[in-house]
Amino acid sequence: TKCRRYSFQSPYLEDRLEMQLCAGDTFIAASQRPDGTWRKARKVKEGYVPQEEQPKYQSRAMAQSNERVPVGVHPAKLATRPKAPITAINAPKAPITPQDHFMRKIGNVQKKLDDIKTLEEKRDRGEKLELNQLTKIEKKDELQEQIDKLTEEMNAL
Repeated sequence: TKCRRYSFQSPYLEDRLEMQLCAGDTFIAASQRPDGTWRKARKVKEGYVPQEEQPKYQSRAMAQSNERVPVGVHPAKLATRPKAPITAINAPKAPITPQDHFMRKIGNVQKKLDDIKTLEEKRDRGEKLELNQLTKIEKKDELQEQIDKLTEEMNAL
């Protein structure tokens, strides 16, 4: 039988060659290193892929993180679920409807009223308050009016 000879040039190493001999053995031909020394010819198994040509390993978690699925959503349900606004996916607590906007504004003003309530309790106990705390207490009526106004606007929708 005739022996066939194959040569292969890797895109990563210019002087790397593979050859197949009569018996079906595959060798990586001897090659010269950049410093001038020579590498020996190496026998490799059939189907051998050089290390620099193998794909980079990715763990299961890394492969899944590349898919960009929102937290808490199963990928199978993602394709069948109704389309939601992008803000609902990227920022789940973001207000979407006008009522959500009003509720958030009312909540923020309510926090200020709660702070005023704690300041009033401190004042009633006899603790000395700073000037900015006293001006905050004076704004209590304004904040209550603001909550009433926002509630009316929300109910008008």
